[in-house]
Amino acid sequence: MAPSAKRPARLDEPVPTGNYLVQFEKGLNVKDEIKLLHRGNGRVATASDFKEVEIDMGPLVQYGEAVLLDHIGVAVLRGDEGDKNRQLSILEKKSGVRRIYPEFYIFAHTDVSEDDSGTHEDSLSCTWGIEAVGACASRYSGRGIKVAVLDTGFDRRHPDYAGRLIKYWSAFGCDARDVRGHGTHCAGTAAGPRAAHNRMRYGVAPEADLHVYKVLDDGGTGGEGQLLLGINQAMVDGCDIMSMSCGRSAGSATTSNPIFDDIGQAALDEGRLMIAAAGNSSSRDIGYIAPIDFPANSPTIMSVAAVDSRLGLTNFSSGVPVGTTGIDIAAPGAGVFSSVPMPRKYQRLRGTSMAAPHVAGSAALWAESDPSLRATKLWDKLVSNAKALPHHQRDVGAGLVQAPR
Repeated sequence: MAPSAKRPARLDEPVPTGNYLVQFEKGLNVKDEIKLLHRGNGRVATASDFKEVEIDMGPLVQYGEAVLLDHIGVAVLRGDEGDKNRQLSILEKKSGVRRIYPEFYIFAHTDVSEDDSGTHEDSLSCTWGIEAVGACASRYSGRGIKVAVLDTGFDRRHPDYAGRLIKYWSAFGCDARDVRGHGTHCAGTAAGPRAAHNRMRYGVAPEADLHVYKVLDDGGTGGEGQLLLGINQAMVDGCDIMSMSCGRSAGSATTSNPIFDDIGQAALDEGRLMIAAAGNSSSRDIGYIAPIDFPANSPTIMSVAAVDSRLGLTNFSSGVPVGTTGIDIAAPGAGVFSSVPMPRKYQRLRGTSMAAPHVAGSAALWAESDPSLRATKLWDKLVSNAKALPHHQRDVGAGLVQAPR
């Protein structure tokens, strides 16, 4: 990755980092992948070298290293202006290389703070979102299901999670602390506690095994390589469900990114489900509906739109299909109450970022209810049990996600 100081604010068109993603042919072994990278770029680090510690991929790539994400068969290659063309031409000619794509910046989907005036129809025991998806009435809690939240990290100091075993991992060579609050909020919605400190329940799957992967920096920015590194580690860790409330604009693209398409399929093949927020770039009040962001626009990744407490479609929720891929499902994404870093502790936010973890938590409840519900079967169960909404299928997919009773 390029240094943080050079990272841009989010733009409508995707912004390249200057690095490249190299995808290898399926079935190629790690030793052969490393040999190909050695010929093209010199020294190579593999993600498996750092499985028990946090890895700072930025300096590794910045100082001339290629990083091989060996579980998913993708490498991040530094794009040095001096010999970039030579490196790429060497790799492109190799039979084991499937494709080479530029790496782009990704961002936490913009979240907007809302007041805590109590006008969001929460009950005394549960937030309106937890009620809307039926989690409060569910007999299931997500126990035994590994839920990964790939975001800005998590605040370990939060009292609601005291004594809870949570796995932390970072792609930035530091601990997975959350400064922005986006990741702590999303993690809280997906798997926050059943009984918060003198507060209503805000977590859909309170007994799920929570895995936190910091793939965005403290400003909410990262590269696709860091997201892929987190996905690689989550798959190695055996996570059943991966929730991503980050991405980048589709811009003028007419197709999804085939690298993410393949990784989403690889996850399904391994019994895992990837879920992503659709994006917040629409202005529906003036008739503008934005394309679904990457990676949510991949057909192998479940895309999530946002509705409000009256089940109305939010103004910001992206919805225009990219290629043949549209919205798959909808979830609460306005006035969502959840945990944020200390000392504030709690906050209401809105965005499709808040909707995606509602789906991830619901998926964990379904997965607990029936051990055979994994990957595609779990996807089908979520879609087939969604509550119909009075909106176009393009905007909300199958409807409002529902938890098992």
